[in-house]
Amino acid sequence: MSSFRKANWKLIIRWVGTVLSVLLLAYLVVTAGVDEMLRTLGKLSLRSILAVIGLIFVSRLATFARWHVLLQIEKVQVNWRDSLRLTFAGLFAANFLPSTIGGDVVRLAGAMRIGISGSLAAASLLVDRLIGMAGMAVVFPFGFKPLMTILNLEQTSMSGGWQSTALLTSGKGLWGRVKKILRKVLDALSYWYRHPRYLFFAMLFTFVHMACIFFIIQILVTDMGESIPFWTTAGLWSLTYFITLVPISINGLGLQELSITSVFPLFGGLSHSTSLSVALIIRGLWIIGSLPGAFFVSGILSGDTYTQLSQDKNEGE
Repeated sequence: MSSFRKANWKLIIRWVGTVLSVLLLAYLVVTAGVDEMLRTLGKLSLRSILAVIGLIFVSRLATFARWHVLLQIEKVQVNWRDSLRLTFAGLFAANFLPSTIGGDVVRLAGAMRIGISGSLAAASLLVDRLIGMAGMAVVFPFGFKPLMTILNLEQTSMSGGWQSTALLTSGKGLWGRVKKILRKVLDALSYWYRHPRYLFFAMLFTFVHMACIFFIIQILVTDMGESIPFWTTAGLWSLTYFITLVPISINGLGLQELSITSVFPLFGGLSHSTSLSVALIIRGLWIIGSLPGAFFVSGILSGDTYTQLSQDKNEGE
């Protein structure tokens, strides 16, 4: 009963956070000026629109490849068509069924139906997320310079930094949580200890996915008549990525857009109308990139996909 109540509270918090984030985003759209934003969007050329759509599908294929290589450690290797369908089904569920079914839940259910053990499927999804976070952590330092410039952190003494660190790590409850998370991570990684090359390739595909996102932002900003260094884009996007991970919004809806419209004008020097336009376009691209999953998600949830995927596997063999 207590776990049920806890889950309910988490869902309520996410719904409230989502509604507030969307309302704040709507307020930003109104205050920034709808006409101004439409003029900014009108600067996009057809070539740029086609380029960003192409890049979002390359990004989606990279995320498929990242998860696919993580599933190749057992004797019965997963057919690439199966993992491709499950990946797009998960993306579709995350964008269109966020209230009750998450993308990872759909991928987990589908993976188990095609014969992948539940422990491996769950571990692969966890490691898939961790590798994505690790990739963003790699480029995060590139956002330090604008952050430090704006916040005047160059003058911060080392002693002050150590004091802040001590305050953050002093609580027993926090340390207990960290140990619990680390234990889960180590347990999940145990599948790949003897196959580190799969982790390497997964990280490589993560960088491909990240590069696509950064180039999308570069193309959009340039077409809108502004500029921002590529590595600054990378660092600031990683900051918005980690902000979006805070579990107060369903699938980061509203929270991601608010993060972009706050971080990029403040630390990247972009105008609010450009940042807001980029945020809305990226949300639209997430949806467009997940549309192929509409053909697979219903079958996975109903159980029909198990037979179809198994038949495909046998035909492939």
